[in-house]
Amino acid sequence: MPKQLPWGQSVKEIHAWVASYESSHGVTTAEARRAVATEYGFGSWRQLEAYATHPGDNADFLLLGCLTYFQTDRPHNRVRARKMLEADPGLGTRDIWHAACVGDVATVQRFLDGEPSLVNRRGGYFDWAPLLYACYSRLDLDGHSTLGVAGLLVERGADPDSHYMWGGQYRFTALTGAFGEGEMGPVNQPPHEHCVALAGLLLDAGADANDGQALYNTMFTPGHECLAMLLDHGLNRDHRNNWRWAQKDGVYTENPDRTLDYQLNWAVQKHHVERARLLIDHGADVTGRTPGGKTLYEVAVRAGHPDLARYLAEHGAKTAELDVSARLIGACQAGDADTARQLVNDHPGLIERVQQAEPDLVVDAAGTNRVEAVRLMAELGFDLGRVGDVAPLHQAAFQGHRAMVELLLDQSASLGVRDNYHAATPLQWAMTAGSSEVANYLNSLPIGVFDAVVAEDPDHLKSLLDDDPSLLESTIGAERGGDDVHEADWQTPLAFAVLRKQAAAVRLLLDRGARVDIADGVGRSLIDIARDDSTVEIVELLSRPSPMRQ
Repeated sequence: MPKQLPWGQSVKEIHAWVASYESSHGVTTAEARRAVATEYGFGSWRQLEAYATHPGDNADFLLLGCLTYFQTDRPHNRVRARKMLEADPGLGTRDIWHAACVGDVATVQRFLDGEPSLVNRRGGYFDWAPLLYACYSRLDLDGHSTLGVAGLLVERGADPDSHYMWGGQYRFTALTGAFGEGEMGPVNQPPHEHCVALAGLLLDAGADANDGQALYNTMFTPGHECLAMLLDHGLNRDHRNNWRWAQKDGVYTENPDRTLDYQLNWAVQKHHVERARLLIDHGADVTGRTPGGKTLYEVAVRAGHPDLARYLAEHGAKTAELDVSARLIGACQAGDADTARQLVNDHPGLIERVQQAEPDLVVDAAGTNRVEAVRLMAELGFDLGRVGDVAPLHQAAFQGHRAMVELLLDQSASLGVRDNYHAATPLQWAMTAGSSEVANYLNSLPIGVFDAVVAEDPDHLKSLLDDDPSLLESTIGAERGGDDVHEADWQTPLAFAVLRKQAAAVRLLLDRGARVDIADGVGRSLIDIARDDSTVEIVELLSRPSPMRQ
C-alpha cells in the first residue's frame, strides 16, 4: 500500500524527493516522478503536482471550471472560467479535455473519430480522463452539454469507474463528480446540473455502486437521493468504504469501515432520520458504536429521536437505561421542556456537567437547525457562546440557518466570536459557505473592523475608524482574547486586508495611517508577505510613501 503524503508538502520538497530518487536509483527524471507519485498513491506525477500546487495556482481554465475539492471551490471560479471562454472561445476546442469540460459534444466526437484511444487518455490540468472533466465541470453553458459528452464517451468505451486519488487517499470517481456536494456546502460544491441523469448513465454503464466518497460528500445535507440510487444499483451491507485508511506509521491500508455502517453512524448523529431508516432497511449494522463508544440506540435518544431509537431496537440494537446527562440531552433535542426542567431541578449542576462533557452540544443543534432545542437550552441556562473550538453562531451561519442565527443573537451571542481553527467570525463562516442571506443579514448589523474589511464595506469601515481611530492597530489576537496562541493573532486590519487581497480596504487603511512596519509570527515583513501572497496592486500601495507616515 502507498505512503501517506504529509499535509502541506511544498512543490519544492516534492521535487527534492524526485531528485533524490533519481540519483539513488539511477533513473530518468520522468521515471523518478512516476515512482514518487505511485509511492504516495497518486495516479500520475501530474496529479501529485496539481494537488501540491493548488490552490496557489488558481488561473487555469480547467481548474476554475471544475470542482476541485479544495477550500477554494467557489461560484466565482466558474464565473471567471466562463469569462475566459467568452474572451477566447478557442479554449473549448483546444483538446478533448477542454471540450469535455465545456460540454462540446461535436468537438469531443471529432477528437474521438480522429483518435479513438483518447477516450480514456489522461490529460489537461489535472491529468484526468475526459469523462472526469465532464462530470466535475460546473460551467453549465447554454448550447453545450457535459451530460451529452459523458454519454458519448461512455458509448465510445470510456471507463465508467474513471477516478483520481485526492491526496493519494480518497477515490474521487466520475460518480462522485456527478453527485457533487461536500464539506464546503452545496453552494460552493453543487451537484452536476443533470446529476440524476448523469449518475444513472454511469451506473447503468457499470460504475461501482460502492462509492464511499460520493456518499460522504452528500451526507452533510438532508435527503438521500444519492444513497437510494446506489442501493438500487447494488450497494450492499458487505461493501467497505473505498478510500484508503491512514495508519500511524504513515502507510495506508484498506479501510475497515463498512460503507452502510459508516453512513448509519453519521445519519443517526445528524438527525437524518429517513436516511437512517433506509440504511437500517438495507442491512446496516444497528449494533455499532460511535467513535466515542456510544451505542446507536443511545445516540438516537440523545439526538431527540425516540421513534428512531425504537426502530433501531426493533432491528436488533441493544437498549439500555441512559444516565441523567443523556436523558437531559435527549429531552432538550426533542424540545421536551417539562422533562428537561424536571431533570435540571432534580440534579443541581447538571447543565454545567453536561456542557463540560459535551462542549459541541449546542453547536451541533445550531448547525442542524434544531431551533426549539436551542431555544430550550437557552432558557435552561446553557452557554450559547464558544465553549469548545467553535461557537453555535459559527455553525448556524455556515449552514445558512437565518432563524437560528437570529435566535442566537437574540440570546446575546457575540457577532465577533472567533473559532479556534481559523480565528474567523460568524460572518466569515457564512461568506465561506456561500450562505448569502445570512451573510447579508450579519453585514447589516454592527460588525467589527475585520468583518468590514472582509465584507468589502468601505462606508462601514470609514465609520468605525471615524469613531475609534485606534482600531487601525487592533489585532485579531486582541479580539480573540485568552492565553492560547493562533497564527493569525498578529494581523492588523491592514495585514488582514493584504492577505484577503482587498485593495480598496488597503488603500483606505493606509490613507488613515495604518502602520506598514509589522511582521507575522515568523518575522516576515508585511511587504514580503504581500509579494508572496497578495497582488501587484497591493504591493505597489504598500511601497508608496504616505503623507500620514512621513
